[in-house]
Amino acid sequence: MDIAKFIGQLQNCSKKEFKTILKGFDIKISDKELDGVHPLLREISLSWLVLGVPLSIQQKLIQLLGEKRATALYKEIIEKAPSSFH
Repeated sequence: MDIAKFIGQLQNCSKKEFKTILKGFDIKISDKELDGVHPLLREISLSWLVLGVPLSIQQKLIQLLGEKRATALYKEIIEKAPSSFH
């Protein structure tokens, strides 16, 4: 799947679908974390690949998850994402 289609899938997926996607990458997230993170998916943009995740989104994630968990989750996603994603 190309990255544009994957981003579109993320933007429109249900919580259940998002959790399934994360499981496919062997990324574990609690139901509470999922409830907070899922609404942010609609804001994902291809520009993030070039410019990085906007500070406002980073701040929302830190507020939702705490700085330590947000940082750990980000590192886990980068590590487990297909090489074409980073």
